[in-house]
Amino acid sequence: MPKVSEEHVARRKAQILQAAKTVFCRKGFEPTTMQDVVEESGMSRGGVYQYFPSTEAMMQALLDQNSVEFKEYIDSLIRRHEKMWDILQIYFKNLEEENTQPFSIVIYEYFVTGWRNRQRKEYLRRRYLTGKKIFRRIFEEGVKRGEFKPVQPIDAINRFVMNVNDGIVLEATLLNKHTVGVSEQIRSLKMYLEKALGLD
Repeated sequence: MPKVSEEHVARRKAQILQAAKTVFCRKGFEPTTMQDVVEESGMSRGGVYQYFPSTEAMMQALLDQNSVEFKEYIDSLIRRHEKMWDILQIYFKNLEEENTQPFSIVIYEYFVTGWRNRQRKEYLRRRYLTGKKIFRRIFEEGVKRGEFKPVQPIDAINRFVMNVNDGIVLEATLLNKHTVGVSEQIRSLKMYLEKALGLD
């Protein structure tokens, strides 16, 4: 039997995950079945099960991929910019322009419907800590470079920004950015950060 290359495996997994993401966004996570993903992917049932035993495994693979991409995005911004405040401006501009992602609702659905599931709650905890650590680097670098002189603990600032960010994304996706006043909320967040980071 011919040996399957790592590149082939990666392509197959990516194909399945893209199909899963498409169906999750269309139907929601909970109603989606393995058969739905099989049909969307165009692969055989055995071909899909070979890589992912459940929609739960697919969802966590998508979330892990999301965390990796977020880390790479923040790392690249830090490498390319001298001022960390400039990075925050770029991040908030992207948040304002791209805050209605259907997959964001799928993520919330996944964790909210699984609040009684101990394993899913533990996965959420690990994901939250990973995201916090990634975003915190911006503030740490700003302090290290003498740009930020925070009047609150960095961890408190970081948590607050993450919570506001999540709230904006959730509300804007459920309704729309004009109804929830995304631009005004982001302006308020910037005003807070200017004071909290000692920039005013």
